[in-house]
Amino acid sequence: MTDQTDKYKFVCLDPKKQKRKNIEKTLLSSGPLTFLKLPPIGLKNFPETLERVDTAFSAATKIPKSKVLQSVKRLILRLQYNGSRRFFLSHPDHIAVAWNGLNGTRRVFMDGAKDAAAQTLFFELSPFKGRITVDPKGVNFANSLPRSAQPYLDWAAQSGVNDTEWHALRDQIAQRPPIHSVELEENPGRLEEKFIFIPLQVQGDSQLRLFGGQFKTVEKYVETIVDAAQKLPEGWHIRIKEHPSAPKFVRDILGVGNNKLILDNVTDTFSQVKQSQAVMTINSSVGMEAMFFDKPVVACGLCFWAFQGNAENAKTLEEISALFQNPEDIAFEQETRNAFLNYLHLVYYPQIDRIEPTMISHRLNKADEFGFWETQ
Repeated sequence: MTDQTDKYKFVCLDPKKQKRKNIEKTLLSSGPLTFLKLPPIGLKNFPETLERVDTAFSAATKIPKSKVLQSVKRLILRLQYNGSRRFFLSHPDHIAVAWNGLNGTRRVFMDGAKDAAAQTLFFELSPFKGRITVDPKGVNFANSLPRSAQPYLDWAAQSGVNDTEWHALRDQIAQRPPIHSVELEENPGRLEEKFIFIPLQVQGDSQLRLFGGQFKTVEKYVETIVDAAQKLPEGWHIRIKEHPSAPKFVRDILGVGNNKLILDNVTDTFSQVKQSQAVMTINSSVGMEAMFFDKPVVACGLCFWAFQGNAENAKTLEEISALFQNPEDIAFEQETRNAFLNYLHLVYYPQIDRIEPTMISHRLNKADEFGFWETQ
């Protein structure tokens, strides 16, 4: 589109407060930045319009219960998609920017830009303090990172980076405070035994709806874990922690006297991570964070980090049961893990206050021999 000395033109759906400040810090030195309160509107449909609207509607954070209001929401999304696509067809030199960009209005805005062959940048906070996600394809599972070990290994070999550079991020990882106050229960103990730790997500989390695979609700996931836990060998148990900001329900499912499963809402999340033999999650960020404590990790949903050598996948009751039957076999390859974590630390999650225009240009122009910024 442009060489690295040119200024880019960014058009961003206006996020709230700190998110806007983070986008401004990241992009203002790379070119003019225009914020829109709402996407443009367009009446005439494109061949892809209804499909894009269906996707955005199903991914929306709030879906009305009323059929009439659902129709109104679909109409708004349709007009926004059409208008966004026509805007970027008319302004092919502009780059679409959104925070997250996976849901509702922001989804159709970014889809309209992509379908108009415009460039895009997706923003999201990283799991690490002071760091940010800036990706030309998407965030979370929708991002542009490779789904195999080789690109990370090739990058590590050429960069000559120390295998343990990523240790610098470990001290930043801590349990997030709950949004609401929680009533603490009695500590159930048994941390000295062998266990697999399962940190739960918030019911209705968009990560579950979009990328949960067979586990789009926390309840279904817990019921599956209860069934599969019976396969654990003697001396092992499952340790579950409910999300501190979510309503509590697991105790009712576990029942009384089930020595294969323990609910521990008291012990700090990362204290349980550190003392576990493995961590299993649908697609919580705790899964990736557990890698910084040298733990084998199992993904039950769709996760960009769950590729061979870095983490295990178990996406059905049968696969989870098979892993539980032989929990000692859950493992990872240290060389692959080192390369992956170093890439996150040194490249993928930049520090918000240290972003150079060349970084934005690098990602937009896919200037990487290992294919990290490919958007197709």
